[in-house]
Amino acid sequence: FTGEQITKFGLDLYFRVVNEAGGIHGRKVRTVSYAADSDMPQAAVANTKRLVEQDRVFAIIVPQGSRPVAATIEYLEANKVPLLFPYQSSPVTRGRRYVFPGMALSDRSSKMMIDYLAGPRNYRKFAVLYQDDEYGISFLKALEKNLGRFGRKLVAFQSVKPGVIDVRPQIAKLRAAKPEVTFLVLVPGPAVQALRERRKIGWTDTLMVSTGPLTDEGYLALAGDAAEGVEGLSLWPDPLTSDLPGVKLYREHMLRNFPKNEPTRYSLAGYFGGMLFTEAAKRAGRNLTRESLIAALESIKGFESGILPPLTIGHDHETQKQGFWVRVEKGRFKPLTDWLKSE
Repeated sequence: FTGEQITKFGLDLYFRVVNEAGGIHGRKVRTVSYAADSDMPQAAVANTKRLVEQDRVFAIIVPQGSRPVAATIEYLEANKVPLLFPYQSSPVTRGRRYVFPGMALSDRSSKMMIDYLAGPRNYRKFAVLYQDDEYGISFLKALEKNLGRFGRKLVAFQSVKPGVIDVRPQIAKLRAAKPEVTFLVLVPGPAVQALRERRKIGWTDTLMVSTGPLTDEGYLALAGDAAEGVEGLSLWPDPLTSDLPGVKLYREHMLRNFPKNEPTRYSLAGYFGGMLFTEAAKRAGRNLTRESLIAALESIKGFESGILPPLTIGHDHETQKQGFWVRVEKGRFKPLTDWLKSE
């Protein structure tokens, strides 16, 4: 669903800038990608094997979706091919030798969300509408666990099969449970329909909360006014308005290379992935190997990207552990907190 935003307009954008400046130790970075018609695991496995066995790629970088990543991770580990910054939230990627997760994982995101909503906001009744796959189920389990720390349980939860858009029956059942907060752990299609259906039936006494992968204006905007007031955990600064130096540089590069493409949080995520790979490859030196790249990534301490808070990569290999709370106001996510911590 993030498609070209995270790859062409994010990762490739950063590498284009790097290559124009002479590359990394004089070597140009080249990407190879294959688009799949869906996020079906079978297609992901076939494409991954093609990249590794035929194209002989050095690493797999910023693949998207929990199901595709979960389906390919054992193959990549067995072949000692680095899996860098996958844009997915399942904890299945944590603590592996050749894997460096690229976004806050579901248990970390859930902890930040519940700490904030059950803590300072003091909400007590929660429900979840989740996608019935690795992405949704990992979030569901994490939300249940973190609510337990506050002595609370979900009052209702409903699943949506991958590929299904019509969520009217699930919305009706969730409304009957009268939750104060309803989490949307979905991909954009059914999430948009959930917001439209909520407005249509006049369900106004629940706070709709989007998970990190949904927290981008470009997708919630598809719901129009129905998205107004939605809150969520954002993992990336506002790509259009942030004054952070790294985000300003990203906008400059986007304007120069892709002037017709509006900046998004998804392309910013890909851009950051390119930045992090470049930093590690420079540290690894001229004799770049997969093992030296991993050692270089593990050496990163307090890295200032100008986009996220200072990054230190620990034994879990995670590259993002924080987010901040936002609310949709006039089509943009307005920050309500500073960076929240998951540790």
